[in-house]
Amino acid sequence: MKITELFEQKKAIAQSALAVPMALGPSDKFTPFKKTLDEKNPDAVIWQADAIADEFSKEVIWDQVKAGGAEAVDERDLSAMKKAAMKAELDQAYQEFLSNWPAIHQQVVSELVNNAFATAGNHLVLLAYSGKAVGGQGELSPVDQAFFLANALKAGGERFAGVYLSAELDEGLQAKVVEAADQAGVPVIATGQVDEMTETAFQAVYQQLLSSNPAAVNLHVSADCLAEIDLADLELVLANLAEQDSSVSLILTMTGILSKDQIEAWLVFSSALVTLSLGENWQTPLIQSTVSELGWA
Repeated sequence: MKITELFEQKKAIAQSALAVPMALGPSDKFTPFKKTLDEKNPDAVIWQADAIADEFSKEVIWDQVKAGGAEAVDERDLSAMKKAAMKAELDQAYQEFLSNWPAIHQQVVSELVNNAFATAGNHLVLLAYSGKAVGGQGELSPVDQAFFLANALKAGGERFAGVYLSAELDEGLQAKVVEAADQAGVPVIATGQVDEMTETAFQAVYQQLLSSNPAAVNLHVSADCLAEIDLADLELVLANLAEQDSSVSLILTMTGILSKDQIEAWLVFSSALVTLSLGENWQTPLIQSTVSELGWA
């Protein structure tokens, strides 16, 4: 099932879908998350690949290869001059590594994708990569972000229920991700940050995100900004946006530490998706309020 199909099912009963972020790094334990995920049973999992993908970047893997080669040279019984010459050859081997990187990266990404689906189990999986500039954990360049997302979509194919399109990517890079998503048959969720709590600001971000022809538009609003607007006024703004294009689902993602009133208001907003952390052990820099606070699971 695609996320858009789930949205239609929930819309028929006037309810938002519930998603939780899965931001597990190489040193995190996956089993406790999977167990709690099965217990809480949200509708979808947002795989925040920025929590793990950077550990398998081109630079990290080359540093490991180079360090291993240098260690092997040091362990051999050779003259200092010979060792220096062999280490210089390692530097020259970098070009060969670069030429092989696309195939290496695809294999690495395939393993990461398969692990993500194994952890998510029967839950819908949404693909996302968020850099630090937009509140995530990732440090990949925009080019490498797009390269990762395209390879992940290729590896996961139609198993992904949707993919988030980050505002960090320029129009050309977004087009590459959209193309990969279209080839895989995966709906695109265009994401943007709203910093001013006015109808004009919401409208401007919404219209800008529509330019990529997404299946859904995801508006990020921080808890600090939410404090600047009456929740009833925000509800009206969102309702007006949701009516503009019935073919595009509207998502509001409320980030940071939310008050009880803000969380309760989320229930009645025109948002196809509510995103909360699975628990205090799995909060992310953006999603800090938990499923338990909402009382849905």
